Amino acid sequence: MSSSSAVLGLTTRALLSARATGPGRTSPISAGRALRLRLLQANRLPPSSPFTSTSQCSHSAEQRSPKTEMNQQIETNRDGVAAQALSMVVPGTFVIPPISQLPKPLGQKLRFLGSWFVMKTQESITNAALRFTSKPTIFKRAAFKPKRRVIIPTAKALHRSMAEALAAGDRHTISKICSKQLSIPLLASIDARPRGRRYGWELVKYTNKLFYPSIRSHRMAPISRDRNAPIVRQAVVAISSKQRRVEYDSAGQLIPGSEKEMDVVENVAIGCIVDPRSWEQREWRLIGTVKSTTYEGWNVEKEQLKAMLRAP
Repeated sequence: MSSSSAVLGLTTRALLSARATGPGRTSPISAGRALRLRLLQANRLPPSSPFTSTSQCSHSAEQRSPKTEMNQQIETNRDGVAAQALSMVVPGTFVIPPISQLPKPLGQKLRFLGSWFVMKTQESITNAALRFTSKPTIFKRAAFKPKRRVIIPTAKALHRSMAEALAAGDRHTISKICSKQLSIPLLASIDARPRGRRYGWELVKYTNKLFYPSIRSHRMAPISRDRNAPIVRQAVVAISSKQRRVEYDSAGQLIPGSEKEMDVVENVAIGCIVDPRSWEQREWRLIGTVKSTTYEGWNVEKEQLKAMLRAP
């Protein structure tokens, strides 16, 4: 499947020299199954893998169904697979663009908004169903409490902490708050900086407060069909802000012309893992930023997902 950009806003401000890309969004057909297939592709084990014995590889590696292989990998390396899933954008994530970026032809606009409505409906039903399954009995309260109101403050805090840590070269904070797939290129960009070069970053203010920040997507999907398989919880929050960045040389002097202010809108994706055995939620991590969904891109992704689901 083609990958959609998940580039942090700092890339365009020369604080980041590497691109952080993540998988593209896909259609609403089967988010859970598509996520499992992606994980299977991302985690397919070679014969020399320490998680697979030689006899297993020689006799049954090609005969196991995707479901069996995925479940075996999850049981063998539960935390690793969960971390890999947390680095992915959940299939079916629909990030609606601003009104000015909607398709111009009326027919396309109506079909596009119709797809968005279908995705939001499916999103709500899936989240409600997962919450219902956390009920000990039908008459007791659900054990899982989503606390949707904390999503926006969490996304803003992670977004700001990451930008400040990247500017300061704080490797520990980046590793702590970012997903594995995102932290790797960010840490590499720190290592690639000219010796003695320092950066400064400041969030001047949040802008367009009438429309931002806002939750563009909030999805939950188990990473396998196993009853106790970890559940990925992902949210995309659109944040509009004015930011300032500056560069300093090895002597600590301001580099002329390096100070810049810009207004940016970023779709910040964050995620966490929920353990269905206890319904405890791990800490949120920053996945990256994703582009808004386009009419053309959505149609392409739907066809790609259909082809992937038809594959043996």
